Amino acid sequence: MKEKNLIEALSNLVQLDIDAVHAYDQVLKEIDDPIIKDRLLKFQDEHRKHIDGLSKHIEDLGGHPPKQSQDFKGYVIEAFSAIRSFTGLKGALKAMKITEDITNRYYGEVVSWEAPSEVKEVLRTYFSEEKIHLDYITNNLQAMS
Repeated sequence: MKEKNLIEALSNLVQLDIDAVHAYDQVLKEIDDPIIKDRLLKFQDEHRKHIDGLSKHIEDLGGHPPKQSQDFKGYVIEAFSAIRSFTGLKGALKAMKITEDITNRYYGEVVSWEAPSEVKEVLRTYFSEEKIHLDYITNNLQAMS
């Protein structure tokens, strides 16, 4: 893969993680269950770790990572998350499931691309963490049904 394309793909992942952090901010305000809240806070921290790690690789490749602000899609995700979370824990988890579905889908694409081994390893690790986020949220939603 060309460096330019890899930088763009990594930048898109950083932006998704930035948007996810903001979405978690919205739903965490509405979650009272301490066990679920703690776990979602850990997921949010992992998204922050992804932002930092991927940004470093973008810089190492000669690129400039996105600023840590939302893009338009991020504002839509955040607004949707806020609205859904007003319906309680189940609504908050449904909102985060959509966010994690999007993130998982894109990580799943990018992890299969050609990249330097250190970038590939980071992508695999982060994708594995993203799958754990999605599985946890999905399992909790199923348990509530």
